[in-house]
Amino acid sequence: MFEFLRHLGRFLNSMDARAMTSLGVSAALLVFVILMFAYGQQWLHLDQEGKLTGLLARAANSPWALVGVISVYVLLALTGFPQILLFTATVLTFGPATGALYAWIATMASATFTFFLGHMLGGSWARRLGGERAQSMIDFLGRHGIMASGIIRVVPSAPFIVVNAAAGAAHIPLWKYWAGTGVGIIPKIALVAAIGALAPDQSILREGVHAVVAFFQSREPRDLALMALIIPAWLAFLLLMRRAYIRMRRKDGE
Repeated sequence: MFEFLRHLGRFLNSMDARAMTSLGVSAALLVFVILMFAYGQQWLHLDQEGKLTGLLARAANSPWALVGVISVYVLLALTGFPQILLFTATVLTFGPATGALYAWIATMASATFTFFLGHMLGGSWARRLGGERAQSMIDFLGRHGIMASGIIRVVPSAPFIVVNAAAGAAHIPLWKYWAGTGVGIIPKIALVAAIGALAPDQSILREGVHAVVAFFQSREPRDLALMALIIPAWLAFLLLMRRAYIRMRRKDGE
């Protein structure tokens, strides 16, 4: 155990400022997701029209639920709305399994829509959205195709619309973009769905400490192990992806 902590400390000390920032942002997002599952219905006002979860809740009561979710994702993709909030709201509304599936399909639809916008409007539009970062991303995506379009979904880099527009402007073949994006968005969606499936909900928290203790006592040992591992596993995965991203950038001479 001591040896593991020593290696971990050495690894953290060797990280640059950007890597530490990425780690901090991801840790904050994890805390946010957990709090959203605990208090999300109260914070987002599921019963009020015009709110994100209100729109999704209305879609859930329709036979065209998936179409409604896709519409929300496509519209909000144009605004730079945080994906993690979209995933959380979708899982809150539809449950972990259906919510994760709907989130994946809707994300692919919105990613395809903004990809074609970038393809048609070109690099100048992508640069207006993301500045010099967009041009760097266009070059990176153009050189690395599938790998870049997948890994950039995990590593904090730029808003969703900027990444998609840059991919379109880079004229990546659509099948490569779909392959990279389809795989790259799975980890975040799976993370949100796992937290939604394992964490106590608002009704349990409202009943107090005894209800929370009873909730955890009722879980299988396997579930408790997953709860304990999910956050460190995600952060380790993020750092691994960031290292791969940095290596690819260095090969490009950046």
